[in-house]
Amino acid sequence: MIPRFAPTVGWGETLAFLADALRARGPAGPATAEFERAFASHLGCDRAVFVPSGRMALWLVLRALGYPPGSEVVLPAFTFFAMPAVVRLAGLTPVYADVDPETYELSPASVAAVLTERTRAVVPTHLFGRTCDMAALEALCAPRGIDLIEDCAQCLGARIGGRAAGTLGRAACFTFGVTKNFTTFGGGMVVCRDRDAHEAVAAAVRGFRAPARQRLAKEALGALAMRAATRRALFSAVLGPIVRATGREGPDLVQRAFEEAPVPLTAAGLDAVRVHPAEAQARAGLRQLRSLEAKNAARRDRGRGLWRRLQEAGCGGLPSPAAEGGDHIYVSFAVTRPDRHRFAHRLRGMGVDSAAGYMSNCASLPGLGGDAASCPSAARVEDRILHLPLYPELTDRDLDRIADAVRRADQAGSG
Repeated sequence: MIPRFAPTVGWGETLAFLADALRARGPAGPATAEFERAFASHLGCDRAVFVPSGRMALWLVLRALGYPPGSEVVLPAFTFFAMPAVVRLAGLTPVYADVDPETYELSPASVAAVLTERTRAVVPTHLFGRTCDMAALEALCAPRGIDLIEDCAQCLGARIGGRAAGTLGRAACFTFGVTKNFTTFGGGMVVCRDRDAHEAVAAAVRGFRAPARQRLAKEALGALAMRAATRRALFSAVLGPIVRATGREGPDLVQRAFEEAPVPLTAAGLDAVRVHPAEAQARAGLRQLRSLEAKNAARRDRGRGLWRRLQEAGCGGLPSPAAEGGDHIYVSFAVTRPDRHRFAHRLRGMGVDSAAGYMSNCASLPGLGGDAASCPSAARVEDRILHLPLYPELTDRDLDRIADAVRRADQAGSG
């Protein structure tokens, strides 16, 4: 069975990180500063701050930009629940804009529909590696004095009009978990256009406590386990039967085991990640930067190849390709099907795994300030989205096999 996922980081890099982590002592040092400079240079911006996680990145940005309590922050309704949860924890009000039914991203029309005099920021998400229409959002927000804070959790290395995603707003947030196209085994990055905001974020991180070696070792061992579990032979023998048996009518057991419950964040929960990144993580980031462009080029090639094969096979519900002047690095290849769990079950019977993903229609989640009926496109995407395998290791033969399985699964579902 073709696994749904393969970690970007290899055995050698993971073992090197584990060795570094076991030697880790003291505060951030020269490797962290070097990684921040290298990351900013890679993006083509002036400065960056290495932070402990993506959710901490957003919290630090919101605090540094100094919005008055109760200010409104516009988010796409279809997003990871931690985004609105962080906004609420920062004393601000999340407001949900429905997503474009074709791209699943914010559009100027969807944002304009929810702006008020209390709106201080809009958070466009470059979803699954596809860049948003930042020029149009800037044209809408700039005259109103509304900030754009880019959510770049899924797009490091993507470009828009020749500029890197993450350099077009007032600030940007990145996250580097092992499921991303770039990892530091946890951690994230903040990019701020304003020097004062940058200094506020950097000062806050300097005040965080040192990371425990046990936590770093756990991240490395988890990555090694994931690398082993997603080797095709092992996945087919061990996890394949489990996902076939448990995913016919709903999320499979693997999905449920790793899914994080969408609940409001607490101050105690945020304090648990108030840890500055380790030197071992910075060294891992420096190693990953060397191969990022090559891996992203492979993702583009595989994503375009799979898209072309599926289109030629007459399959619908395909992801929107890159817009003119934009980019798509296919961090994920998301299709939509009205019976996604049954469709996924049929695919697994044909030797191709898939996953429902971890994003929700946050407007419908209790405790996060939304209205379940306000974002119908986001609700539709949440119910129908499914992620096909897409990673650099896939061969042309694999792409042929995936496309053929999708075609046959569609035919079986319509019969």
